[in-house]
Formats: sequence, structure tokens, C-alpha cells
Amino acid sequence: MERLLAPRRRGWLLATLATITLMYTWHAAKELSVLIEAEPDLPEGEEGKGVLRLAEQNIARHLHIPQKLGKFRGMVGDSLPHGAAGTQQQAQAQTVQQAQAVQQATQQAAAGGDAAATAGSGAAAAAGGGSASAAGTGQCNMLQHTDYWGEALVAGMNNKKESAEECCNACRSYQPVKDKDMMTCNVWVYCGDQGLCGDHHKECWLKHLAHPYGTAPAREGLDVGWTTGIMVPRAEVKPTDGGDERRYHVVITAAGSAVHWQSRIGYYWYKKVKKQCEAAGGCQMGSFTRLLHTGQADDLMNEIPTWVAQPLPPEHPDHGYIVLNRPYALMQWVQQVTIPEKYVLMSEPDHVWLKPMPNLMNGEHPAAFPFFYIEPSKREFLPIVQKFVGPITLQESEEIAPIGNAPTMLAWDDMKKVMPLFFNMSIAVHNDPEASKAWGWVQEMYAFTLSLYKAGVRGVDLYLKMMAQPPYDEKLAPFYILHYTYGMDYTLEGVFTPGKYGEWRFDKRRYGALPPPRNLSEPPKGMKNELVRHLMHAINEATSAIPGWDDYAKTGVAKQLWDGVV
Repeated sequence: MERLLAPRRRGWLLATLATITLMYTWHAAKELSVLIEAEPDLPEGEEGKGVLRLAEQNIARHLHIPQKLGKFRGMVGDSLPHGAAGTQQQAQAQTVQQAQAVQQATQQAAAGGDAAATAGSGAAAAAGGGSASAAGTGQCNMLQHTDYWGEALVAGMNNKKESAEECCNACRSYQPVKDKDMMTCNVWVYCGDQGLCGDHHKECWLKHLAHPYGTAPAREGLDVGWTTGIMVPRAEVKPTDGGDERRYHVVITAAGSAVHWQSRIGYYWYKKVKKQCEAAGGCQMGSFTRLLHTGQADDLMNEIPTWVAQPLPPEHPDHGYIVLNRPYALMQWVQQVTIPEKYVLMSEPDHVWLKPMPNLMNGEHPAAFPFFYIEPSKREFLPIVQKFVGPITLQESEEIAPIGNAPTMLAWDDMKKVMPLFFNMSIAVHNDPEASKAWGWVQEMYAFTLSLYKAGVRGVDLYLKMMAQPPYDEKLAPFYILHYTYGMDYTLEGVFTPGKYGEWRFDKRRYGALPPPRNLSEPPKGMKNELVRHLMHAINEATSAIPGWDDYAKTGVAKQLWDGVV
């Protein structure tokens, strides 16, 4: 593992995945509402080591790692789990035909043809990444100094090549095999720099990645000796022009003290950026709703446009997983209100707007940010996915987008169709022991994307640059919104210390009971993360502009309201 991941990157990913794992397993379900506001430390001893091993296995599942360091789909041709055996047999003939069609087209491309091979109905890679069952087009699409994720089809230590071009040709001519689910090779990585590659020099890994243009590289930079090739052509998908007709409504869901102050800061920055947007002309940012799913009005009703939804009824207990209230609230909203806009951006309280965002949708296709940990096309999840959407193949599962409900742009008509399904799906997933265990604290996100697919809303365009997530993202450009979900830890010299409390730190969970005070401390001068520094400035500006914040920080009660004037 250490040989393949730069120490800093490996540390970041391990810390993040370890925290994610703990957040759902360490506490009983009845304590999940507290869990959302707390970031636990790693337990000591063997328990902590077990968590780290699990996190390492999660990373190994995606990277090109020797078998002795972890088993994962591309390297171990295990059969499908028992629950999918019948479906596998039914789909086998179809997938063989698809693979043959792919192979024929790639051979045409290798001979200089323009054909692009397509497997299944989800072949188009859109805007940043629709599903990618397509194979190459004769172009290697090389990305220097870049290492990509992917399920290994051919391990590099047994597949040495003399050049990146040879590796590309190997991917193009790869013959799908049954014990690798008839997956085509659409991504390859080659280590051609002997000084940077060491023992991995000349290794050529052939891979399959469901959404290559909707997946951030595993590593990139001049210190990375790998070259990546993506065999699927990037589809040029541009947002549809349309002026006011394309305006979108922004909705957030909220309940509890933690998101109370986050909603105020988020709304302040929405208003400020919208004012900039309107001054520039052609603004598509529309009106705003805070969807309060407590059943009762609160003290922000006259500060933030708010619609009060009822919490889950007694016949659908949330067992402490309070996120289940979100789909129920959204269902009530779309069924009981009308809005002037034809499109909606589902956002969250802890989103800070950075710059005006146009309607990113191409026609009526949804636009969303992809999350690396939402993997509906993962082989071991196929039997679970089939429970909720029917007998689909692994290739077909790549049409299910790796997204949650926020941030996602969706047509209002589609929202009215999808939200009842989203509510029912979230309850079904939560009540299914296998699904609830496998998907843990993000089960509601899985329920949303499964609902989209079930409703026939396909072709989701994925936008990696829609949202930044510091401290793992660092630059302000080109992101539209900033999501401050992770803890940010640095030494006084500005060195990032993921997984370890820093001498300087910011974590929203510290302010789960009461809002943060005004004038939060500036990050260390040596800290180079633009987004972290901007976040501190953004919070400080909002808390200075909203009246009565000093008393609010002490009591949590908004006695003075902001008038919305920027």
C-alpha cells in the first residue's frame, strides 16, 4: 500500500474512511442523532487497527494493489453472491453479446475507424461522467503524472510493457472474460518513470471504471510516475441556454441546533452571491426554501424563507437515523407547494456559495456532484441493488449515478415523480438488514439514486467541480459551492495533520450544541489551502453581518434577525 499511495494522500484517505466507518458502527442506532454532531477518535488497540484495516481494504478495492495486500473484484474472479445467481445466469448471454460488440468496435477503432464501442444502455459518458461501459475509440486520451482508480482486470506486476502506447493498445485489445463480469477495459495506468516508479516500473494495469470522467484521480502531480489513459471519449455536454426559463429554486433541509447556525451562514452567502449573479446579468439562481422537518415553526421563520414539514409518522420510526426525515419532508414539499421555477437545486445547510452557479442541466437531465463512496455498481452490492430496482446486470447498474440528493439539480416535474419513491425507498433500505448494514450512514443517499433509476430518470451528468470539500480540495477555482463536512487540522506551521487533532483546527461538529463565536481564528500563515482560509473568512463575515450573533453564540436562540440586505 505504501508503495502505491503517496504518504500524505494515503493518510488523508485512511483518516477519512476510518471516520466514516466509525460514524455508523461505533454507536447504537438510537444515538445516530448525536453521532451527526460528533467526530469520534479512533479507538485504541486492536479495535482501532481493525478500523484502519477496513479503511485500507476499501482503498485497495479501487487501486492497483498486489493480491497479498487485499482482494478486490478485478483481481479475484469470485462468483456473484448467492442472491444474484439466477440473475447472473439470465444475463450471461446478454453480457457476452455486449462484450462481443464492444470488442468488434474496439478492433475497428484500432484499425483507424471512428466507431465507439458501447456495452449496455448506459454507454455515454456525460459532462464529467455518465456511465462508462464504452470502450476505446482509437485515442488513448493520456493524462501524464496521473494515477486513476478502477477495478483491475489485468494486474500490472504480470503485465509489463515498454511504453504507455503499448499499454493503451493492450487495453484496446483486452478480451472480456466471464470471471471478471465481462467488463471491458476503459481505463489503463502505466508507470513509465523509473525514478518515480521503482519496483512498479513498466507495470501496465488494465482497469474498468464505471464513471471515469466523474471520478477524481487517485493521485496527480509531478511526483506521480503513472500515466493514465481513458478509452471512453468525453462527451461534450453543456448546460442548456434559456435565461429565466432555466432559473432554479434552491432548497435545503434542516432540523436541530447544528444546522440552525449553518443555515444562517449558508443563506447569507446564497444572498450575497445571488446579488453578484443578478448584477452580472443572465442570472439563473432563483428563490430559496429552508425545509424544516420538525413539524413546528422556529425562530428563523422571518429570516430565511421556510416551509415546515411534519416529521416521520409513528408507523415509520427512524430508529435514531434522523436523516430519514429528509425524504419524507421533500415528498410533502413537492406534493403541497408550487414554485415559480421549473428546476430545483437540492442543497444543504453546510454549503457556502463561492460564485454564481448557472443551471448545469443539459435539457432535462439531472446534474449532480459524484461521491466516491456511493458505489451502486459495485459487484458485491449487485444483489442488494437488485432487491430494490429489479433484475439488472452489473453493466446496467452503471447507469445508477454515484450521487446523493444534494447537491443535485432536477426538473420540478421529475422531483414530483421521484420524491414519493425516494421516501418509500429510504424506508425500504433502512428496514432491510443487509442494505442498512452495507450502506450504513449513507443509506439515504443510495435510496435517492436508486429512486432516480427506478423512476426512469437516467443520464445524470456528473460535475466534479460543482462542489469543493476542504481540506481535501485546496483551490477556490473552479468550484461553485464549498461543503465543510470534514475536520480541518493543521500545525501552527500550517502542515495538514489528517486524523490527528491539529494545533489549529476547525470542525463544525464542535458547534453541535451552540453556534460558533464571531471572529474565529485565522488559519496559520503557512497553511496553503485556499478553501480552508476562505471558509474562515466566510463564516466570520456572515457572523459579523448577522445582528446579535454574540448573544446567539451563547444561547443558540436567534433574538435578532438579519434583514437579508447584503
